[in-house]
Amino acid sequence: MPKINKDSLKILTRTKIRIYKHENRNTYFCSFYIGLGHKNYKSGKFEKTLKTKNVREAITKANELYKEWFREHTDTKQQVREKDFDLDIAQPFIKNKVRKYQNRTDIKNSDGGERDKSKWENYMKPMFSEVDYTDLELVEDIINNDLLSQLKDDEKSGNTINKYMSVLTQMFKRAKNRGIVSYIPDTPTQQVINTPRYAYENQELNFINERCRELNNKEIDDFHLHAKDYYNLLRSAGFRPGNEPLSMRRKDCEIISSVSNPNEEYLKYTIWGTKTEPYHHPIANDYFLKHIYPEINERHKEYQNDNDYLLFPSVKNRRTLKHKTGKLFASISKDLKLFYHKGGTRPLYAIRHTYATEQYKKGTPVEDIAELMNTSSRMILSVYLGHTDQSLINLAERVPNKFKLVK
Repeated sequence: MPKINKDSLKILTRTKIRIYKHENRNTYFCSFYIGLGHKNYKSGKFEKTLKTKNVREAITKANELYKEWFREHTDTKQQVREKDFDLDIAQPFIKNKVRKYQNRTDIKNSDGGERDKSKWENYMKPMFSEVDYTDLELVEDIINNDLLSQLKDDEKSGNTINKYMSVLTQMFKRAKNRGIVSYIPDTPTQQVINTPRYAYENQELNFINERCRELNNKEIDDFHLHAKDYYNLLRSAGFRPGNEPLSMRRKDCEIISSVSNPNEEYLKYTIWGTKTEPYHHPIANDYFLKHIYPEINERHKEYQNDNDYLLFPSVKNRRTLKHKTGKLFASISKDLKLFYHKGGTRPLYAIRHTYATEQYKKGTPVEDIAELMNTSSRMILSVYLGHTDQSLINLAERVPNKFKLVK
């Protein structure tokens, strides 16, 4: 069998399709794993020539072959329902808990089942929707980053956060006993829960940008480059990472200008269905408008309709995208030795803290920062700025410091 030209080899991240040229051929081939048991592919690997010298065309053809193969060779009658966290793990636990306590008035916490149900419905369910719960790493990432960040953002006490984590642990214990899962995920320790979430420095985020560019040069689907756009978008306006910015479409971005100074332009976003309001209008920082936004438009020339997504326009499953981008950010941050800081962690959500800190350093009033970030002044002071050096210095400067030293 002819050897593969290693310089031509490309591996598509999601499907693991291999695209390459043989050393004695100028056109591309593709191969992907289809499983053992096929008489024509005893090795379990499908391979076919793509009859093109153009790598982009080769990728398109390879993806079409991949979809066609599994569409034709999958028996729909034998397909298993997709794993549903809510139906398979949460609801059986909640129903059992409610049933266990509903007729027990002698117990102090007789409404425990209803309270656990509320915790699941109001906070955790959206985070675990469309999640493959057999993926331990993904589940722990959601628990230790997304859920913990959301609870901290809402200023829940350490004791309350522990209760949420306890509910998840109990869910998985019951699921494990029933044979649904084979593990019980680790939840954050009390030390991690009580550790403030610190911001990144701008230079640190620039290092992460550069690593995205480096990784993109090794891939062919531009995912890392698009992820970099997403991280810069978060930096531009202090978004809550996840569904809000990833759901933005072209029509939700508008260039506006002042009547008194029409030459001064601003980029206004519209976020629908936020956590606190029906809609919110953040304003991008000047650097994003002048440098990043044009780059995104240039990269997505074929996606300029009003309803096209601003970021990752070809990806339909936005919730999976949320987890994938968060996981990539954490991975790069850990690799650069930036993730762990002062006893805590800095997942993607920490960029929101960076935005608040940078605005505060520039002298932006706390009330204005709160309005820009769609939260309250109390939250800005206690959660986002409470432990920053600049806020502590400002506090010290406001406190009278005149005293007489007695020897």
